[in-house]
Amino acid sequence: MSPGRPVGSGLCAAPSPRAVQRTLLRSFGPQGWWPVTPAGEASPRYRPGIWGRLAQRQRLEVCLGALLTQNTAWTNASSALQALHRRGAVRLDRLVRMPAERLQRLIRPSGYFKQKALRVKAFSRHAAARGADLRRWLSGPLPKLREELLGIHGIGPETADSILLYAGLRPAFVVDAYTLRIGARLGWFRGRPSYQEAAAFLTGRLPASAELYGEFHALLVELAKRHCRKTPACEGCPLRKGCGHGKNC
Repeated sequence: MSPGRPVGSGLCAAPSPRAVQRTLLRSFGPQGWWPVTPAGEASPRYRPGIWGRLAQRQRLEVCLGALLTQNTAWTNASSALQALHRRGAVRLDRLVRMPAERLQRLIRPSGYFKQKALRVKAFSRHAAARGADLRRWLSGPLPKLREELLGIHGIGPETADSILLYAGLRPAFVVDAYTLRIGARLGWFRGRPSYQEAAAFLTGRLPASAELYGEFHALLVELAKRHCRKTPACEGCPLRKGCGHGKNC
């Protein structure tokens, strides 16, 4: 097996992804991803225990959030979304018509606002051309839809899968830097797997459930924030006993 490929269960004593997901859920509880702004409120919030049930505006908000949180903290993306909400701009038709300079001002808190304005514009035009009904568009054949998203300016695999999973409620696993770090320390991956290799490893060992994928991804992020940092804080980590890295902390 090449150094960059995921480690199979027969080659290591790593805990299974399903066992890890269950342990983290017991330890941390539901995370309530993706945060959206409820009707009548001013900012996105997490909704533990609630999956799906998204209005059109909320689906669009998830898509915009996936673009705006690129290369920045979620708090910055959230500030940009709040600014868009205050101007009534979380609508495809308004985003398509909005002058680029105005959009840049609104999303400035997210950083890289000029590049991100181009990406928001590209996504909005594309989605509007598909009929503006995000639920219907994002319910199309999954492989073809993913390739379509990847063809939009500024959308890479992580952003595409975030849109599919959290806006489309489709079973697409989001692989981020936290997933790769945790997976390497647990023994899931050897070397540096590609995005697709890491995603295939996880989806091949988990039930094909969008809700499970979404919760697991959020739990991995929470684990990375609390314990599995660049410099790990293994004390109190719920996975320490089954983690080869943690045993040596």
